[in-house]
Amino acid sequence: MTTTPVTVAVRTASRSARAAGSATESRWLLWPPLVFFALALGAPLVMLLIQSFETGGSAYMEMFDVAAFPAALVRTVVMAAVVMLLTMVFGAFYALAIMGSPLWLRLTLLAALLLSLWTSVMVRSFGWVLLELPKGALYWFLNLLGLRDEPLDFYQTTIGMYPAMIAVMLPFAVLPMMSALQSIDHEQLNAARVFGAGELLTFRTVTWPQIIPAMISGGVLVFVMSLGFYVTPLLLGGPSNLTVSGVINAQINQANRPDLGAAMSILLVGGTMLVYLIADRLFKVSEKWG
Repeated sequence: MTTTPVTVAVRTASRSARAAGSATESRWLLWPPLVFFALALGAPLVMLLIQSFETGGSAYMEMFDVAAFPAALVRTVVMAAVVMLLTMVFGAFYALAIMGSPLWLRLTLLAALLLSLWTSVMVRSFGWVLLELPKGALYWFLNLLGLRDEPLDFYQTTIGMYPAMIAVMLPFAVLPMMSALQSIDHEQLNAARVFGAGELLTFRTVTWPQIIPAMISGGVLVFVMSLGFYVTPLLLGGPSNLTVSGVINAQINQANRPDLGAAMSILLVGGTMLVYLIADRLFKVSEKWG
């Protein structure tokens, strides 16, 4: 069949029309998520910004005069950093255990991880409260072994927040590393073994370099989530060890200074966004999150 210039032009026009229709459909599909994020994220941020300037913007200076705020800010950043590092380490071991265990153990570890992820944060936090109470489950176990006679002084301390926060955040560090381990080409592992590499050398040269980006992306996610966490630090740390979110709540509900609470919230959101942008610039974490 002879292809004439007219036929070519018709086909080209048809393809262009289909491409234009596809682009139009794509633009329409973008509207629902854009509207959702504008309402769910944009509107509250605008209201916070308006509230923070209720007194002419002086709240941004006055918030550092609040006695509990500087200490809470340092406590929050330190807690987020420590939780990030420990969940990265424990998450790597957990992900490797899931991928390298026999089927029955793999299913058990995966079920425990998903159960933790699906259980309410409030329920898990109260579980840790029952563990850390002066005469709670941990005291009972140590007393049963003859290792402790006096009540524990672990509950509602700064250190008491860390185990609960690590347990709550661990799934968010494990899941990216599991995905990275599943995507490793097994031919690379086989090739390393064929050329005489042992298990440790194979892990160091093949597996480890491929899970580092997933570790970093999971760690960044844990860090930014920990910065604004409220329930677990409040229950386990107590009123004398408040994080920034606890101080914000106190300014709004107790001190009757919503402008200060809004200014602190804007600072927290801005700091979180700055951390994310720096991490994305350095490590391309948005690509790892899909």
